[in-house]
Amino acid sequence: MNKNLKDATKNRMIKDPEAQKKPPLRISHIVYGREKRGNRVYYLVDPKGGWAEKKIAEQVVLHRWRRRVFSGFTFSGGRLNSSVWRVLPSVLGKDPAKWRKLSEAAMQRQIDSCRESMREDHSTLPAAKVLKALFEHCGLERLKAIVARHTDPARIENFGTPDLFLYATDNKTGKVSIARFVEVKKPEEPLSDDQKEEINFLQSLGLHARVLRLIEREDS
Repeated sequence: MNKNLKDATKNRMIKDPEAQKKPPLRISHIVYGREKRGNRVYYLVDPKGGWAEKKIAEQVVLHRWRRRVFSGFTFSGGRLNSSVWRVLPSVLGKDPAKWRKLSEAAMQRQIDSCRESMREDHSTLPAAKVLKALFEHCGLERLKAIVARHTDPARIENFGTPDLFLYATDNKTGKVSIARFVEVKKPEEPLSDDQKEEINFLQSLGLHARVLRLIEREDS
């Protein structure tokens, strides 16, 4: 089988996350006030098109999620750099089991101590609070599987990590109760094969991962 035919076959076999049933986020995916600044697009953060504040697509979704109100829960989250799973071992050590045992303060100190080297590599990590929730939600075995996938030398050119990790904490127990990996896309922005494969992989582990495609409106 020639390479082009192999690639075409592979593409047909990749499940399209946008065609799958998605866990609801219960936030608006309608955006107003599209504005191009350089190579980035900004939208009004207000789902009704009010206020003057504008952010890029991922930040708009993160902002809206954090403002969700549901009795007994606090909504939080953070952005995930495409190389986050490759950066974590160099910052927190190679053993995911030890990551989960770190206190939030200790984890943040390690992140802060590596900030300069991460800046040189154009890498970032979410705040320790978000990482603690991420590690808690994934659990050790799934965490190991994700890290192994992303640190595999054979996949050095593959990325696909979703843009956001969104979660809600139960105010009584302090435990993560709801969690979603979300790839945010503008109306006509394509979903890459790496992104499709990553979402399917996370779903295969029993994690909730999905695409949220924005709908642009001209006025409120």
